[in-house]
This record gives sequence, structure tokens and C-alpha cells, in this order.
Amino acid sequence: MNTIFSANNLTYKASNKFIIKKATFDIKNNSITIIKGPNGAGKTTLLKILFGMLKPTSGEIHRKFDIKKNELSYIFQNSVFLNRSVEDNLKHVLYCKNVDKTKWITLISNTLKEFNLEYMLALKVDSLSGGELQLLALVRGILIHPDILFYDEPTNNLDKNNIDTILKMIQKFYTNGSSIIIVSHDDMLVKMLNHNEILLNKGCVTT
Repeated sequence: MNTIFSANNLTYKASNKFIIKKATFDIKNNSITIIKGPNGAGKTTLLKILFGMLKPTSGEIHRKFDIKKNELSYIFQNSVFLNRSVEDNLKHVLYCKNVDKTKWITLISNTLKEFNLEYMLALKVDSLSGGELQLLALVRGILIHPDILFYDEPTNNLDKNNIDTILKMIQKFYTNGSSIIIVSHDDMLVKMLNHNEILLNKGCVTT
């Protein structure tokens, strides 16, 4: 199995404080990797470094893929949407990714149908529940079929039904050949996914 990320003594400081400290690890291709640890361990910071949103203070992070050819998608813990319909929000993603406009309707329809979410299409974002917004964030994230999905706390504040839906969507997306890197404190989600782990404690990778 190929390695897509390799970190060596990865360190990140903010306000003269170590957030990530000399972390060394590999992440394999076509895998689910879960970044775990207590609050304040540096999980989200590490996820953003892997994505390229933040630059490490020192150490090395090797991305062993062509970022120009590989699609990446990042789902924030608190996603922001256009104050329009679900359909408009999904079309906006495809517009930003320069997807052929003639493919928009089919791509959106097929993705929603795959997860029994067709009912959401014409709804306004401000009418959705918190759980529905998190489902929409995942649909938006996987709509372009990214090679690597970065996902911050997918089940935070969700009830069991929505957690089950998120789990099925993650598993389906993974079986289609993509890699997923998840930040999660949800033990139930962790137990139900076949995954690798990066354990963080006070910014350090532990075993």
C-alpha cells in the first residue's frame, strides 16, 4: 500500500506554544486514518497541516502525490453555506471546480439519491436541522469524488440515526477507492470503521 503522507519531526507553534511537537508518522493510500486524542491535543491543527491550510513551524511533511492532479476536499467541523437552496450550494461547488455544467444535474441527483437525501434538493439551507446541515456538508465534500477527504469531527452533536447515515456515507465513499483522514472523539464511529490511528496527546504522537 502506497504512502500518501510522511511526517518527520513535524512541529507547529502558535503564540510561542507547541501545538504539534516532533510528530513522526505515515498515512497510507486508500485507507481511513483517524486522528484521536483529548481536547486540545492538536488534532484539528494536524488535519489542517496535512491539507496544506497551515504550514509547519519545523520538521518535514512529504505529500507523495501530485496536488495538481489529485482532488482534495476538506469538511470543517462548523461548515458555512450559501444562504440559498441545497441545490444552489451543490452547484456552487461544481462551478468552483470547473465541472462541465451539463453534468451538474446528474451528478447532484445521483449523489443525493445514493444516500436517500433527494428530499433535500429544493430546501433552503436555513430550513435544515443541524444534522441535515452536517449531511449536506458531507455531500458537498464528496460531490467531486476527491482522492483524499479531510473530515473534522463528522458526528459532533448528532443523534444515532444521523451518525448511522454519516457512517454509511463514509464507508461507501471509502469503498470507491478514496482515502479519508478523520478527526474524531466518537468512540462508536471509531469502533465501526476499519481504520489506522494517529494518537495525539499534548501535540505528540503516542502509541
